[in-house]
Amino acid sequence: MRKIFSVIITLGFTIQAFSFRLEYGNNVVITQPVHEDLYVSAGSVTINAPVFGDLICTGGTININDSVSDDIIVAGGTVTFNGYVGDDIRCAGGRLYIQKSIGGDLVIAGGQVTVNRDVVIGGGLLMGGGDITFNGTVNKSVKAGFGSLVFNGRAEKDIDVRGGDLQMNGTVMGPSIIAANKITIGNDASFNNDVRYWNKAGSVDFRQSIKNGKAIYDPSLKIETGRWYYLGGMSVMGLLWYIGMALLMIAIIQYLFNATMQKAGDTVFNKTLKSSGFGLLFFIAVPIAAIIAFITIIGVPVGLLLLFNYIILILLATVITSLVAAHWINNRFNHKWSYWKLVFTALGIFIVLKLISLMPFLGWFIVLLAACMAFGAILQNINWKRKPQVEIAQ
Repeated sequence: MRKIFSVIITLGFTIQAFSFRLEYGNNVVITQPVHEDLYVSAGSVTINAPVFGDLICTGGTININDSVSDDIIVAGGTVTFNGYVGDDIRCAGGRLYIQKSIGGDLVIAGGQVTVNRDVVIGGGLLMGGGDITFNGTVNKSVKAGFGSLVFNGRAEKDIDVRGGDLQMNGTVMGPSIIAANKITIGNDASFNNDVRYWNKAGSVDFRQSIKNGKAIYDPSLKIETGRWYYLGGMSVMGLLWYIGMALLMIAIIQYLFNATMQKAGDTVFNKTLKSSGFGLLFFIAVPIAAIIAFITIIGVPVGLLLLFNYIILILLATVITSLVAAHWINNRFNHKWSYWKLVFTALGIFIVLKLISLMPFLGWFIVLLAACMAFGAILQNINWKRKPQVEIAQ
């Protein structure tokens, strides 16, 4: 018990080191400065005050109208960035609008993506989308996969863009790799280094756009019909398959273990530190127990069974954590959600956790901490006592 208590105390101090604020509801509006990391989940989200930390947000319509000092991770239907961002943006959604500068990298994927003329991206740019219009400036490398791309901006270094229909009207200072079914070179296009390209119609007339270097037709860049190597069809299908499998696993676990998940949701709220300690011990102790079991020949089957089940639980950790979190929200605020509302809420939390895990170190720490709390809460709700045998009178 002393060891468990020590783990809990240590974990408690670690949690306090990463302060954050949580907001949720149908319509969330932030009007006062936030001096910590901000987590928001709502149908409509509006940020009208500066955030001095990270912003992790999911919602239908999201408007970020003020500055964010650190990273932004966002998933939404329509997302508009109207404030300066001091570090990286990672964003996925339907319609995405970037209207202010970014200090770090921009990683963005959506059906429609628009980057305004005055935007300066201090880091690199990775884009994937159906229709992309880029009018800004990128200080580092550019990579893009698209259905259609209109590039009117400026790339200070190299670009690698591949997709369906490309209209090039901007400036590229470094080497260029261009592969598209259709390439159109505008009057304002300017390439200041070598250009390797592939076009379905064959060679392209770059006219006066090549200022330094030369244009090289490269058949190896060919985009095979029906095989999108550029964050297109296969990537979209793969993403849909992945989300579909996550939804299926969430639905199955919720159906089979509803009572346990509901109790775990209560336990996480009432015994947060104790749950974290039990969960951490579980993730550490099980592989150690499996290794010890392998030492003896008799224990090998037990070790294999432990290891097999442990791997399955690790693979399902985010799914299980999402379900416990959904039940926590349901229990905490007395929502009395139906089966499917719980399932889809858990799916939304699953997507948010996956986006958070993209953050270096801190993201994985947050996900691990959430998993420890979820698994610890579940362990506390398992009846470990053996049921007494009923004697049958002869």
